Amino acid sequence: MIIYTSETMEVTVEESAGQQHVWVNVLKGGLKVGAFEEACRCCPRIKVTNFPGMKEAFDAPGVKTRIGEYRPLVEFLVSKDQMKGYLILNQCQETPYAENREAVQEAARQALMEAGVTTGIMDEVLEEGLRPLEQTQVAAGIPPVQGTDAKITYFQLTDKKPVITSDGKVDNYEVNLFDRVDAGAWLGEKIHATKGMPGRTIFGESIPAKPGRDYQLKYDPKSVMELKEIGKTTLRAQTNGAVRFLEGKIGVENHLVIEGNVDYNTGHIRFDGYVTIKGTVEDLFSVKATKDIAIQGPMGIGAVGLIHSVEGSVSVTGGMNGKGKGKIIAGNHVYIKYVNEGDIEADGEINIGLYALDSKLKGGRIVVSQERGRIIGGSIEAEHLVVAGTLGNSTEKATVVKVAGFDRTLIRQQMDVIKANFNETIVKAKRLKKQLEILESNQSSLDQRAKSTYEGLLFTYEGLIDEINRLNSAYQRVEEMLSTRGEGEVKIMGNAYPNTTLEIKNLQKVVKSNLTGSLYFKDNKIHLTEL
Repeated sequence: MIIYTSETMEVTVEESAGQQHVWVNVLKGGLKVGAFEEACRCCPRIKVTNFPGMKEAFDAPGVKTRIGEYRPLVEFLVSKDQMKGYLILNQCQETPYAENREAVQEAARQALMEAGVTTGIMDEVLEEGLRPLEQTQVAAGIPPVQGTDAKITYFQLTDKKPVITSDGKVDNYEVNLFDRVDAGAWLGEKIHATKGMPGRTIFGESIPAKPGRDYQLKYDPKSVMELKEIGKTTLRAQTNGAVRFLEGKIGVENHLVIEGNVDYNTGHIRFDGYVTIKGTVEDLFSVKATKDIAIQGPMGIGAVGLIHSVEGSVSVTGGMNGKGKGKIIAGNHVYIKYVNEGDIEADGEINIGLYALDSKLKGGRIVVSQERGRIIGGSIEAEHLVVAGTLGNSTEKATVVKVAGFDRTLIRQQMDVIKANFNETIVKAKRLKKQLEILESNQSSLDQRAKSTYEGLLFTYEGLIDEINRLNSAYQRVEEMLSTRGEGEVKIMGNAYPNTTLEIKNLQKVVKSNLTGSLYFKDNKIHLTEL
């Protein structure tokens, strides 16, 4: 079959062993191989594969020589990932498409069928038609859909901030030291990772989906139980208690609830955990706990023996009439409505809602309500800050307020060290977390050695989380200290009355006439500035 002829050459197609081959007969001598380009332009189905034969045909005119193959009218190509299929219409640009539209479409579908394309054939593209010599995508595989990662949510601890509310008749001082839950209470959940959806190549071959990454729920198995449901795992409390996070794990601490008073019926209380007393603590009785102590009775407490929280905070909703005997000690903070002839010590903050009268207070910082809070008489000692509405009273009752103060340069250095250690520990924890996540995502296939490695890494990671929390608390403490004016401050929001003694870093100022503002230590002097 002649497919191209001119004065200089004749190009034919002959079939042999089921294949169509292209032959050329150069009719005129002295021609260069480049003269064959016109034949290729007019008949794009020519594919030259025998270049030495082509050269011989032009060197020896009159000899019919096989030079290549005859491409199909429609040629199929596939991407490396087998997700895209293309067709090329090997037809001269000048040939009107309408003349052989049906033949082209039939050839296109035949090419797809012979190639084994079964998925994602774009019928609308085939109907629209192919453009000569252009690569047109006509098939698209179905990409796999990656599974979603597991999503974990935990119980959110409430903010521990005291609030004073008033109904016009009584001032209520409220603070929630800890979050109490009953057995069976929701503590967290994990929405399971999904497997994803497999995809298919254009040849119908399945492509596995990448499953979502699984994450482990972190909890204390002694106090929290795990319940598996469809699509999720839920954490619930095994017992009544107080929710806490330790080493990155959620758990429920021991929580002793006394529905009434601490008195002769209960005796002194000694408890490893949290304590809530719905009533009061009678005079001379003591309560000691390792964690927070909350005394919720509206009448408060009186001349108690000792209320002592070793590691936590103490909250007294109704205040304290200590009668010169009652004492509170806290390893963290103390929140109380008022103090009358009481003795309070706290490593952290002492926060008083209304007033302190003839009392001994010693803490990191002492804050009495800025609007109405009064400190009258007694002895007040703070590490770096005292805040009150008024100091002393109009009868000029002797009141002593001392602030030990600090070295700002030294505290800044401490902050830099804490920050550096914090950042270094964060980096270590993130690195370990990635290793743990990899092991967790393949946990079902881990051998004993890998499981031991996982347990060791988990133990180290939990220790790092504990250290991060410790460093964060230390950073907040020094940051709070540096927010104080100078190197020790007394903020008087209303008035400091005469006969009030203010001492900051061993420098004293005895108030002779009413004053207000911020007194702070700087450059070996006590300065006064407006608030």
